[in-house]
Amino acid sequence: MINKILIISCSTILFSCNENTRKKNIVLPKNKENTENSNIKNNLPYSSEQVKKIYRYDKETSEYSININEKDLLEFNQNEVGLPIKENDFDINPKANTKYFNIETFNFPNKAYCKLITYNTYGENDINIVNIQLNSYKNDKLIDQLLLDCRFTFEIEYYRTFVINKDKTIKLTKYSVNNIEINENGDIIGKKTKPEITETVLNYKIDNNGKFIKL
Repeated sequence: MINKILIISCSTILFSCNENTRKKNIVLPKNKENTENSNIKNNLPYSSEQVKKIYRYDKETSEYSININEKDLLEFNQNEVGLPIKENDFDINPKANTKYFNIETFNFPNKAYCKLITYNTYGENDINIVNIQLNSYKNDKLIDQLLLDCRFTFEIEYYRTFVINKDKTIKLTKYSVNNIEINENGDIIGKKTKPEITETVLNYKIDNNGKFIKL
């Protein structure tokens, strides 16, 4: 009787050990989405210093223009020109026939990405303006647009600097430089010995839905 009990106990222990070994050897399938997200690489942080080669400044006309071959420019589609642009202070929008250059693409988890683009547009008195803009997409659908730089001179010089960080935060600094000396009658009488510089700092974050949220 004792021998039978011993045999049953040993068999139970052996079965339990084999079962535990099988459980340990089970390899769970990797989550495809997590694997794809871990493989995402971006050229971040990215700043306005890295786009200086994209545009040029003409001292004779005091105008900016993008320094890109025509054949490398792309056309906006109707959806891209119809969506409001955040921080578009002068409400100067690209038209359907405006062409842009794709500077860089930043990929994020869950099929989200941003395109950093630049294009020429025109303000009052046909002043040439260089815009640098960040467009946000989710599942290839345009979600939001943020104007990172609007660079032109019309008596007062306007420009911006920016940094796009790895954590999807964006620091945006706006500058206006007033070099013009004006008399009591409002007439321009020359240039200031020391320009008046106004600086405004803004912070944004790209949320999980692809929206640019002001912090």
